[in-house]
Amino acid sequence: MDQVIEALQTGAGMLWKALWALIFGYTISAAIQVLVTREQMAELLGEHGAKEAGLAGFFGFISSSCSFAALAASRSVLVKGAHPVNAIAFLIASTNLVIELGIVLWVLVGWRFTLANILLGIIMIAYAYLLSRFWFPGNLAEKAKGYAEQAQKDEGVEMEMGGGDWRRKLTSREGWHRIARAFLMEWKMVWKEILFGFTIAGFISVFVPQEFWNALFLKGGGTQQALPFWAVLENAAVAPVVAFFTFIGSMGNVPLAAMLWSRDVSFGGVMAFLGADLVAATVVWVHHKYYGWRYTFYISALLYVCMVAAGVTVHYLFALAGAIPEQRPALEEMVRFAIDYTFFLNLGFAAVAAVLIWMAVRGSNLAK
Repeated sequence: MDQVIEALQTGAGMLWKALWALIFGYTISAAIQVLVTREQMAELLGEHGAKEAGLAGFFGFISSSCSFAALAASRSVLVKGAHPVNAIAFLIASTNLVIELGIVLWVLVGWRFTLANILLGIIMIAYAYLLSRFWFPGNLAEKAKGYAEQAQKDEGVEMEMGGGDWRRKLTSREGWHRIARAFLMEWKMVWKEILFGFTIAGFISVFVPQEFWNALFLKGGGTQQALPFWAVLENAAVAPVVAFFTFIGSMGNVPLAAMLWSRDVSFGGVMAFLGADLVAATVVWVHHKYYGWRYTFYISALLYVCMVAAGVTVHYLFALAGAIPEQRPALEEMVRFAIDYTFFLNLGFAAVAAVLIWMAVRGSNLAK
């Protein structure tokens, strides 16, 4: 029983440490979703090219924050005319390049992980674009698009946030009501994933012994800067498999990634794990519902290759620059409760969240 309590306290401590960052990130995400429409995005993403893939990545960056919301948004962009490869780039960016994920990483394990995660997302998009030049089943993608269109009709999905100039939205009461509703909608979609992710991280950190991680992730000896290639590759290849069985999306992966880093997993392995929210079992299942199994297998295989290759690439880029952190913060440092800057930031952003939720609920009641 004592271990269960310790696991719950560990998960709660990590969530407490990251709470203000989550609220801050989702507030920004909600504002961006209201100010930029996906119709505008899709009009620019119809061709298969490096420029369009880059734009898709940028639109993904400013678009979403939850793995499942990103899946729906990516499908919507595809149905509205984006090339399938651009929809994949959009998906990668909208899960790996979102603002709140980077902030929480910074809070838990430091700014180098935030920078590395941004680089990871960019490299994954580049690899997906390059790989698709040689390995892209066009006929299968067209069938998947038709499948997605029918699925949207069956669900009665309407993805538009409303048109209009972004300045008018930002300075109007209606615009802020929309932002508040988007903020509330985001939290409704992710709160279970976030709680599950931090709770699982707490239980794994307490109940899974270090010997298990030593057996699963090869060490190879030496420092992170001089780790053998075979050890870096093995860590990056195994990490997404671990992510598949955790059933957790992007934000839930962050505390688990921090836990893995504290358990001596290589830098490249941790980075591949951060990119692996797109091959979690729940995500694969949703893809099957959207596109059918054949296209789901293609997307999952493509993403797996890209996240492993990107994890290895980021590891060696940071090693070349001598920027891989050698110090691993103890888990106790991530779960410390104290009257410090985290306490006051949490209070302040909790007040922001309360105001936005009040505006969303009040706006819904007025609309009835």
